[in-house]
Amino acid sequence: MITVMILAYNEREMVEAAVKSFRLFAEIETSIIIIDNCSTDGLKEWAKGQMDLAYVSLDIDSIGWGKAINTVKRELHINTDLLVMEGHFLLTPQCLPRLVKLLHEEEDIGGVCGMFNEKNGYEKAIEMANENGDGKRKRAMALYHGAILWRKEALEEIGDFEEHMATLSLIAEDYCLRMTKADRRLLICSNAFFWHGGNRNTINNEMQWEREILKKKWGMKYFNSVCNGKLVALVEGGEDDEITVLEIGCDCGATLLEIKNRYPKAKVFGTEINKQSASFAEHFAQITINNIEDENLPFDKGTFDYIIFGDVLEHLHNPLETIKYCKDYLRQDGCIIASIPNIMHISVIANLLKGNFTYTEVGLLDKTHIHFFTCNEIIRLFDEAGFEICNLGSTVYEVSDEQNQVIDKLLSIDSSADRFMYETFQYIVKARNRI
Repeated sequence: MITVMILAYNEREMVEAAVKSFRLFAEIETSIIIIDNCSTDGLKEWAKGQMDLAYVSLDIDSIGWGKAINTVKRELHINTDLLVMEGHFLLTPQCLPRLVKLLHEEEDIGGVCGMFNEKNGYEKAIEMANENGDGKRKRAMALYHGAILWRKEALEEIGDFEEHMATLSLIAEDYCLRMTKADRRLLICSNAFFWHGGNRNTINNEMQWEREILKKKWGMKYFNSVCNGKLVALVEGGEDDEITVLEIGCDCGATLLEIKNRYPKAKVFGTEINKQSASFAEHFAQITINNIEDENLPFDKGTFDYIIFGDVLEHLHNPLETIKYCKDYLRQDGCIIASIPNIMHISVIANLLKGNFTYTEVGLLDKTHIHFFTCNEIIRLFDEAGFEICNLGSTVYEVSDEQNQVIDKLLSIDSSADRFMYETFQYIVKARNRI
């Protein structure tokens, strides 16, 4: 048996549909509790008429979702595995049995989640669920807060959810970090499907002050619990290949973890200057705490197939010398993979034309950036370091009509640049050691 907490706020129709989906597709015994943030759409009246669920109304705006979950769990003496989910997610066939099976496959698993389908209708999601019998599991640093199944023993070990934050996503992120610290694995089940049918933000409006609480609690500025998929995609090899990868500035280790997911026999290493971030990464990889510019890597030269710089080079005093130094630690045909922000992006240029070059906490003008790069400077950097760029990709976000007009005018003044140089937010580089 599992307990299901459905979190809701003014979305009665979706909550009704969610409950119906459990009646149709739960396939194992469940106890359903609706936790309602004082909705005014008739949810209370409907729920009171349902004999197979419990209803609790709390002022979440005052106490937060963390305290609400803790209170209900304590007052109702819940002592089972616990599925916490937002009210606009619907169950599909076999979703719950597959999650429960995965959750209990091994003793160290702390929580699991499935996949979330929102591009197609609910009927299509049901069809997909019936067609996908076999699925792979993947280890993750964090699980999507929309629906997480927590293991009873892990809940007892980790304790209450954080009550100093109100936003569900941050509460879930904090709990996932605590799970990792306790060596409890978090897994994603690729053949367990939830259908998303509502507004993700109805109960999840993050406040900056809450993010600051999280930063202070864990001693980290960034919380990169999701891998950089574009960097991982440039790692080549067969599933059974024993590739060796080093990530410089690996943060909490999410990218190294994803490489390990895709290449189980890979040997993954990382360096990180922040001890707190490194304390998470060391659960997935062999980690060295250092400043790469001190040039003190504790490895034999010629060790690695890949060295990764994920948004790191712009933080260095001398990125050229660092790349040259790291070159010796690559195998003869090894590669550097890097993501590098583009200072020529139209958002920066348009503001510069107005006389503004204002630093921010994050983004292209992150106040911790020391070096700035354009496409041409990236090419020069790797050429001078003795590398041949074999892949130069980009991350592009939507450009406004006004920004497009500025690009047109800039290109009319000087056509030596290409439009993509203004549209690219971040470059993704793969450079091979030039023999």
